[in-house]
Amino acid sequence: MMLFKKKEEVFDPYTVEQCNRCNKDSKRKFKEGDYIFKMTEKCPSCGNGQMMITKIFGEVSK
Repeated sequence: MMLFKKKEEVFDPYTVEQCNRCNKDSKRKFKEGDYIFKMTEKCPSCGNGQMMITKIFGEVSK
């Protein structure tokens, strides 16, 4: 009987931020200290809103 070892998948973590004014989304690499609903920087798109983390997820590395 031959056993096959399943290849382990490696995930890269990402963070999605959304502006509370213009609703512009942006995806970036996860940074230590990120958490859902954390207010981050001013919106680079409209300049008036505040970016908030709305999602943290992982994608399989290639």
